[in-house]
Amino acid sequence: MLKNRVLTASLLAPFIIAAILFLPPDGFAGLWGAIILLGAWEWGGLSGLPQDGRIGFTLGILLVLLVARFFAIYWAPGELPIWFYAPVLVWWLGWGIAFRKMPEKLVKLRYPVPARLAGGALVLISGWVLMVWLRLNFSEYQVLYLVLLIWLADIAAYFVGKRWGFAKLVQAVSPGKTIEGVYGALFAAVVLAVPVGLLVGLETMTLVDFVFLSLLTVAFSVCGDLFESLAKRVRGVKDSSGILPGHGGVLDRIDSLLSAAAIFYAGSLLIPVFLLPGPMLEPEIIMQMDEAPALEAPPADHHYDGPMEVPPELEPDARHDDAETRL
Repeated sequence: MLKNRVLTASLLAPFIIAAILFLPPDGFAGLWGAIILLGAWEWGGLSGLPQDGRIGFTLGILLVLLVARFFAIYWAPGELPIWFYAPVLVWWLGWGIAFRKMPEKLVKLRYPVPARLAGGALVLISGWVLMVWLRLNFSEYQVLYLVLLIWLADIAAYFVGKRWGFAKLVQAVSPGKTIEGVYGALFAAVVLAVPVGLLVGLETMTLVDFVFLSLLTVAFSVCGDLFESLAKRVRGVKDSSGILPGHGGVLDRIDSLLSAAAIFYAGSLLIPVFLLPGPMLEPEIIMQMDEAPALEAPPADHHYDGPMEVPPELEPDARHDDAETRL
Protein backbone atom coordinates (compact mmCIF):
# COMPACT_ATOMS: atom_id res chain seq x y z
CA MET A 1 0.00 0.00 0.00
CA LEU A 2 2.67 2.51 1.04
CA LYS A 3 4.93 1.41 -1.81
CA ASN A 4 2.18 2.05 -4.39
CA ARG A 5 1.39 5.35 -2.73
CA VAL A 6 4.99 6.56 -2.94
CA LEU A 7 5.43 5.32 -6.51
CA THR A 8 2.28 7.05 -7.76
CA ALA A 9 3.21 10.29 -6.02
CA SER A 10 6.75 10.14 -7.43
CA LEU A 11 5.39 9.86 -10.96
CA LEU A 12 2.68 12.50 -10.68
CA ALA A 13 4.41 15.16 -8.57
CA PRO A 14 7.01 16.30 -11.16
CA PHE A 15 4.31 16.48 -13.83
CA ILE A 16 1.99 18.56 -11.64
CA ILE A 17 4.79 20.92 -10.58
CA ALA A 18 5.95 21.42 -14.17
CA ALA A 19 2.38 22.07 -15.31
CA ILE A 20 1.87 24.72 -12.63
CA LEU A 21 5.12 26.50 -13.43
CA PHE A 22 5.17 26.38 -17.21
CA LEU A 23 1.60 26.22 -18.48
CA PRO A 24 0.00 29.55 -19.46
CA PRO A 25 -3.11 30.56 -17.49
CA ASP A 26 -5.53 28.99 -19.96
CA GLY A 27 -3.45 25.83 -20.07
CA PHE A 28 -3.49 25.62 -16.28
CA ALA A 29 -7.25 26.27 -16.26
CA GLY A 30 -7.74 23.45 -18.77
CA LEU A 31 -5.61 20.95 -16.83
CA TRP A 32 -7.23 21.81 -13.50
CA GLY A 33 -10.60 21.63 -15.23
CA ALA A 34 -9.85 18.10 -16.48
CA ILE A 35 -8.97 17.06 -12.91
CA ILE A 36 -12.19 18.64 -11.63
CA LEU A 37 -14.21 16.73 -14.25
CA LEU A 38 -12.67 13.44 -13.13
CA GLY A 39 -13.66 14.42 -9.61
CA ALA A 40 -17.18 15.18 -10.84
CA TRP A 41 -17.44 11.69 -12.35
CA GLU A 42 -16.39 10.17 -9.03
CA TRP A 43 -18.75 12.41 -7.07
CA GLY A 44 -21.63 11.24 -9.24
CA GLY A 45 -20.83 7.70 -8.15
CA LEU A 46 -20.62 8.71 -4.48
CA SER A 47 -24.02 10.37 -4.86
CA GLY A 48 -25.57 7.13 -6.09
CA LEU A 49 -26.07 8.05 -9.74
CA PRO A 50 -26.13 5.38 -12.46
CA GLN A 51 -23.62 5.69 -15.29
CA ASP A 52 -25.90 7.82 -17.47
CA GLY A 53 -26.53 10.14 -14.54
CA ARG A 54 -22.82 10.45 -13.85
CA ILE A 55 -22.21 11.44 -17.46
CA GLY A 56 -24.92 14.07 -17.24
CA PHE A 57 -23.57 15.46 -13.96
CA THR A 58 -20.04 15.65 -15.36
CA LEU A 59 -21.23 17.40 -18.52
CA GLY A 60 -23.19 19.85 -16.38
CA ILE A 61 -20.04 20.74 -14.43
CA LEU A 62 -18.16 21.13 -17.72
CA LEU A 63 -20.81 23.53 -19.00
CA VAL A 64 -20.56 25.69 -15.88
CA LEU A 65 -16.76 25.81 -16.15
CA LEU A 66 -16.97 26.89 -19.78
CA VAL A 67 -19.48 29.61 -18.93
CA ALA A 68 -17.27 30.79 -16.05
CA ARG A 69 -14.28 30.94 -18.39
CA PHE A 70 -15.90 32.79 -21.28
CA PHE A 71 -18.10 35.21 -19.35
CA ALA A 72 -15.87 35.88 -16.35
CA ILE A 73 -14.56 39.10 -17.91
CA TYR A 74 -17.94 40.73 -17.27
CA TRP A 75 -18.28 39.91 -13.57
CA ALA A 76 -14.72 39.42 -12.37
CA PRO A 77 -12.25 41.42 -14.47
CA GLY A 78 -9.83 41.65 -11.57
CA GLU A 79 -9.76 39.77 -8.30
CA LEU A 80 -12.78 37.65 -7.48
CA PRO A 81 -15.59 39.64 -5.86
CA ILE A 82 -16.18 38.97 -2.20
CA TRP A 83 -19.72 37.79 -2.89
CA PHE A 84 -18.22 34.75 -4.60
CA TYR A 85 -15.65 33.48 -2.14
CA ALA A 86 -17.25 34.63 1.15
CA PRO A 87 -20.12 32.08 0.91
CA VAL A 88 -17.56 29.36 0.13
CA LEU A 89 -15.67 30.26 3.30
CA VAL A 90 -18.90 30.15 5.30
CA TRP A 91 -19.73 26.77 3.73
CA TRP A 92 -16.46 25.19 4.86
CA LEU A 93 -16.53 26.86 8.26
CA GLY A 94 -20.03 25.50 8.81
CA TRP A 95 -18.93 21.98 7.94
CA GLY A 96 -15.95 22.28 10.26
CA ILE A 97 -18.22 23.21 13.16
CA ALA A 98 -20.63 20.40 12.30
CA PHE A 99 -17.84 17.81 12.23
CA ARG A 100 -16.78 18.81 15.73
CA LYS A 101 -20.26 19.22 17.23
CA MET A 102 -22.35 16.38 15.76
CA PRO A 103 -20.30 13.88 13.72
CA GLU A 104 -22.51 10.89 14.61
CA LYS A 105 -25.65 12.72 13.51
CA LEU A 106 -24.01 13.66 10.20
CA VAL A 107 -23.36 10.00 9.43
CA LYS A 108 -26.93 8.96 10.27
CA LEU A 109 -28.65 11.69 8.25
CA ARG A 110 -30.34 10.75 4.99
CA TYR A 111 -29.03 12.91 2.16
CA PRO A 112 -31.25 13.11 -0.94
CA VAL A 113 -29.41 12.64 -4.22
CA PRO A 114 -30.17 16.22 -5.40
CA ALA A 115 -28.67 17.58 -2.17
CA ARG A 116 -25.53 15.48 -2.64
CA LEU A 117 -25.17 16.64 -6.23
CA ALA A 118 -25.69 20.29 -5.27
CA GLY A 119 -23.05 20.07 -2.54
CA GLY A 120 -20.58 18.38 -4.88
CA ALA A 121 -21.20 20.92 -7.63
CA LEU A 122 -20.58 23.80 -5.22
CA VAL A 123 -17.31 22.29 -3.99
CA LEU A 124 -16.00 21.36 -7.44
CA ILE A 125 -16.95 24.57 -9.26
CA SER A 126 -15.75 26.90 -6.51
CA GLY A 127 -12.52 24.89 -6.25
CA TRP A 128 -11.86 25.33 -9.96
CA VAL A 129 -12.63 29.07 -9.96
CA LEU A 130 -10.56 29.84 -6.87
CA MET A 131 -7.49 27.98 -8.10
CA VAL A 132 -7.68 29.56 -11.57
CA TRP A 133 -8.06 33.06 -10.13
CA LEU A 134 -5.23 32.38 -7.68
CA ARG A 135 -3.11 31.81 -10.78
CA LEU A 136 -4.49 34.89 -12.57
CA ASN A 137 -4.45 37.41 -9.72
CA PHE A 138 -1.15 36.31 -8.20
CA SER A 139 1.26 33.96 -9.96
CA GLU A 140 2.13 30.35 -10.65
CA TYR A 141 4.32 30.42 -7.54
CA GLN A 142 1.29 31.19 -5.36
CA VAL A 143 -0.45 28.11 -6.76
CA LEU A 144 2.67 25.99 -6.35
CA TYR A 145 3.01 27.02 -2.71
CA LEU A 146 -0.59 26.08 -1.96
CA VAL A 147 -0.20 22.67 -3.61
CA LEU A 148 3.09 21.97 -1.83
CA LEU A 149 1.60 23.13 1.47
CA ILE A 150 -1.30 20.68 1.21
CA TRP A 151 0.94 17.85 0.01
CA LEU A 152 3.37 18.35 2.87
CA ALA A 153 0.55 18.66 5.41
CA ASP A 154 -1.07 15.43 4.16
CA ILE A 155 2.25 13.55 4.32
CA ALA A 156 2.98 14.84 7.83
CA ALA A 157 -0.52 13.99 9.03
CA TYR A 158 -0.23 10.47 7.63
CA PHE A 159 3.13 9.60 9.18
CA VAL A 160 2.60 11.40 12.50
CA GLY A 161 -0.81 9.79 12.82
CA LYS A 162 0.63 6.35 12.08
CA ARG A 163 3.49 6.77 14.55
CA TRP A 164 2.01 8.72 17.45
CA GLY A 165 -1.70 9.03 16.79
CA PHE A 166 -4.19 7.64 19.31
CA ALA A 167 -6.81 10.38 19.90
CA LYS A 168 -9.40 10.15 17.12
CA LEU A 169 -10.28 13.41 15.40
CA VAL A 170 -13.79 12.55 14.16
CA GLN A 171 -14.10 8.79 14.54
CA ALA A 172 -17.66 8.53 13.29
CA VAL A 173 -16.74 10.16 9.97
CA SER A 174 -13.11 9.07 9.45
CA PRO A 175 -11.74 6.52 11.95
CA GLY A 176 -8.18 6.80 10.62
CA LYS A 177 -7.66 10.51 11.29
CA THR A 178 -6.15 11.54 14.61
CA ILE A 179 -5.64 14.80 16.47
CA GLU A 180 -1.91 14.11 16.56
CA GLY A 181 -1.94 13.83 12.79
CA VAL A 182 -3.53 17.27 12.54
CA TYR A 183 -0.83 18.69 14.82
CA GLY A 184 1.77 17.13 12.55
CA ALA A 185 0.16 18.81 9.54
CA LEU A 186 0.14 22.19 11.29
CA PHE A 187 3.78 21.80 12.27
CA ALA A 188 4.65 20.99 8.66
CA ALA A 189 2.86 24.19 7.59
CA VAL A 190 5.14 26.27 9.82
CA VAL A 191 8.22 24.40 8.59
CA LEU A 192 7.31 25.31 5.00
CA ALA A 193 5.91 28.82 5.51
CA VAL A 194 8.81 30.34 7.45
CA PRO A 195 11.63 29.61 4.96
CA VAL A 196 9.39 30.47 1.98
CA GLY A 197 8.46 33.79 3.58
CA LEU A 198 12.10 34.58 4.28
CA LEU A 199 13.10 33.54 0.77
CA VAL A 200 10.72 36.00 -0.90
CA GLY A 201 11.70 38.76 1.52
CA LEU A 202 8.53 39.22 3.57
CA GLU A 203 8.73 41.81 6.33
CA THR A 204 8.35 40.58 9.90
CA MET A 205 4.65 41.35 10.38
CA THR A 206 3.78 40.12 6.89
CA LEU A 207 5.72 36.92 7.60
CA VAL A 208 3.74 36.36 10.79
CA ASP A 209 0.50 36.87 8.87
CA PHE A 210 1.70 34.51 6.15
CA VAL A 211 2.50 31.75 8.66
CA PHE A 212 -0.90 32.21 10.28
CA LEU A 213 -2.57 32.04 6.86
CA SER A 214 -0.71 28.79 6.12
CA LEU A 215 -1.90 27.31 9.42
CA LEU A 216 -5.47 28.39 8.71
CA THR A 217 -5.25 26.95 5.19
CA VAL A 218 -4.20 23.55 6.54
CA ALA A 219 -7.01 23.68 9.11
CA PHE A 220 -9.56 24.35 6.34
CA SER A 221 -8.05 21.55 4.25
CA VAL A 222 -9.07 19.10 6.97
CA CYS A 223 -12.70 20.13 6.41
CA GLY A 224 -12.46 19.16 2.74
CA ASP A 225 -10.92 15.82 3.65
CA LEU A 226 -13.68 15.09 6.17
CA PHE A 227 -16.38 16.22 3.74
CA GLU A 228 -15.33 13.60 1.21
CA SER A 229 -14.87 11.02 3.97
CA LEU A 230 -18.46 11.64 5.01
CA ALA A 231 -19.66 11.11 1.42
CA LYS A 232 -17.75 7.82 1.24
CA ARG A 233 -19.02 6.77 4.67
CA VAL A 234 -22.62 7.40 3.68
CA ARG A 235 -22.10 5.58 0.40
CA GLY A 236 -20.30 2.69 2.09
CA VAL A 237 -17.07 2.77 0.05
CA LYS A 238 -13.41 3.17 1.01
CA ASP A 239 -12.20 5.25 -1.95
CA SER A 240 -13.87 7.48 -4.51
CA SER A 241 -12.36 5.24 -7.23
CA GLY A 242 -9.25 3.18 -7.92
CA ILE A 243 -7.71 5.32 -10.65
CA LEU A 244 -4.61 6.20 -8.59
CA PRO A 245 -2.86 3.13 -7.12
CA GLY A 246 -2.21 3.56 -3.42
CA HIS A 247 -4.22 6.78 -3.26
CA GLY A 248 -7.71 5.81 -4.42
CA GLY A 249 -9.45 8.28 -6.66
CA VAL A 250 -8.91 11.82 -7.86
CA LEU A 251 -11.22 13.19 -5.17
CA ASP A 252 -9.11 11.43 -2.54
CA ARG A 253 -6.17 13.57 -3.70
CA ILE A 254 -7.84 16.95 -4.24
CA ASP A 255 -10.44 17.03 -1.45
CA SER A 256 -8.13 18.97 0.89
CA LEU A 257 -7.11 21.34 -1.88
CA LEU A 258 -10.71 22.19 -2.77
CA SER A 259 -11.42 23.58 0.70
CA ALA A 260 -7.96 25.07 1.24
CA ALA A 261 -8.13 27.18 -1.92
CA ALA A 262 -10.91 29.37 -0.52
CA ILE A 263 -9.14 30.54 2.62
CA PHE A 264 -5.74 30.81 0.92
CA TYR A 265 -7.12 33.00 -1.87
CA ALA A 266 -8.99 35.28 0.54
CA GLY A 267 -6.01 35.51 2.88
CA SER A 268 -3.60 36.29 0.07
CA LEU A 269 -5.80 39.24 -0.90
CA LEU A 270 -6.19 40.41 2.69
CA ILE A 271 -2.53 40.42 3.76
CA PRO A 272 -1.65 40.93 0.77
CA VAL A 273 1.20 38.60 -0.12
CA PHE A 274 2.66 37.82 -3.53
CA LEU A 275 5.04 34.87 -3.67
CA LEU A 276 7.67 35.63 -6.28
CA PRO A 277 11.32 34.53 -6.47
CA GLY A 278 13.81 37.21 -5.55
CA PRO A 279 13.19 40.36 -3.50
CA MET A 280 9.61 41.04 -2.52
CA LEU A 281 7.89 43.28 -5.04
CA GLU A 282 5.18 45.82 -4.38
CA PRO A 283 1.78 44.10 -4.76
CA GLU A 284 -0.02 45.00 -7.95
CA ILE A 285 -3.53 43.62 -7.70
CA ILE A 286 -5.68 44.17 -10.75
CA MET A 287 -8.33 46.44 -9.27
CA GLN A 288 -11.81 46.88 -10.59
CA MET A 289 -11.77 50.56 -11.49
CA ASP A 290 -12.49 52.77 -14.48
CA GLU A 291 -9.49 53.97 -16.40
CA ALA A 292 -9.04 57.73 -16.59
CA PRO A 293 -9.36 59.06 -20.16
CA ALA A 294 -6.02 59.87 -21.74
CA LEU A 295 -5.20 63.50 -22.48
CA GLU A 296 -4.96 64.21 -26.18
CA ALA A 297 -1.87 66.12 -27.30
CA PRO A 298 -2.40 68.97 -29.81
CA PRO A 299 -1.36 68.33 -33.39
CA ALA A 300 2.32 68.94 -34.17
CA ASP A 301 1.54 71.76 -36.63
CA HIS A 302 -0.86 73.55 -34.31
CA HIS A 303 0.29 77.04 -33.26
CA TYR A 304 -1.54 79.02 -30.59
CA ASP A 305 -0.48 82.49 -29.43
CA GLY A 306 -3.43 83.42 -27.28
CA PRO A 307 -3.70 83.12 -23.52
CA MET A 308 -4.08 79.59 -22.24
CA GLU A 309 -7.35 78.92 -20.49
CA VAL A 310 -6.89 77.03 -17.25
CA PRO A 311 -9.75 74.83 -16.07
CA PRO A 312 -11.43 76.21 -12.94
CA GLU A 313 -10.41 73.21 -10.81
CA LEU A 314 -6.75 73.90 -11.66
CA GLU A 315 -6.79 77.66 -11.01
CA PRO A 316 -4.75 78.72 -7.95
CA ASP A 317 -6.74 79.77 -4.95
CA ALA A 318 -6.84 83.61 -4.89
CA ARG A 319 -6.95 83.67 -1.12
CA HIS A 320 -3.83 81.50 -1.01
CA ASP A 321 -2.01 83.95 -3.36
CA ASP A 322 -3.02 86.95 -1.23
CA ALA A 323 -1.78 85.26 1.87
CA GLU A 324 1.60 84.64 0.27
CA THR A 325 1.77 88.31 -0.84
CA ARG A 326 1.15 89.53 2.69
CA LEU A 327 3.92 87.28 3.97
